[in-house]
Amino acid sequence: MQIDALLALRKQVNDTVPGVKISVNDLVIKAVATALVRVPEVNVQFDEASRTVLKFPSADISVAVSVDAGLITPIVRAADRKSLSQISGEVRDLAMKAKAGNLQPDEFQGGTFTVSNLGMYGVSSFDAII
Repeated sequence: MQIDALLALRKQVNDTVPGVKISVNDLVIKAVATALVRVPEVNVQFDEASRTVLKFPSADISVAVSVDAGLITPIVRAADRKSLSQISGEVRDLAMKAKAGNLQPDEFQGGTFTVSNLGMYGVSSFDAII
């Protein structure tokens, strides 16, 4: 898959907006959040207790973060309504809290979609285990 246009956009933002450092992951989070709101039938969860499908008006995107104990998924709430710089800052803050073991339960429970990025480890494809 070619992402040249995405990489060019990232470079343009990072070169022209002071204090902003957008990652490819930030762009993926924003794209996924936008898609989930545009296709609300996908922005759902199955609730085992009530045996119903829950629909959500916004996209709460979980972001996989590697920690000593394994993997945790802090959540960027309402990512569909946030700017790229807001998403970037929030992901950075949540990842630091996760690595320090300071996340509160509401910061990692209830996401509607998870983004996992293993590209930094040289992985080009993988199968997520739910």
